[in-house]
Amino acid sequence: LSEANRVAYDKAVDRFYVSRIYEEDMQNKVEDAMREGREKGMREGREEGMREGREEGKKEGKKEAKLEDAQNFKRLGVPADIIAKATGLSAEEIAKL
Repeated sequence: LSEANRVAYDKAVDRFYVSRIYEEDMQNKVEDAMREGREKGMREGREEGMREGREEGKKEGKKEAKLEDAQNFKRLGVPADIIAKATGLSAEEIAKL
């Protein structure tokens, strides 16, 4: 090869290696961003699930407390219509107790 061709060849090889390094760097950045996105999504999903679980637990706890109160009222001989007004339960729910 002539000196000019050798210099051109060396520059082309250098450009090739630089482009490979750039591509690998970009691929790593994409993979890092995807991993971070998945981790963030999982974290947010867990937080939302815990929040929903707490809300559902509160609702169930309130319902159980109402049923327990209604049972106690019923044992004391309180009329069903008054129990319904006091607890917010339906007459059918109270009758099942």
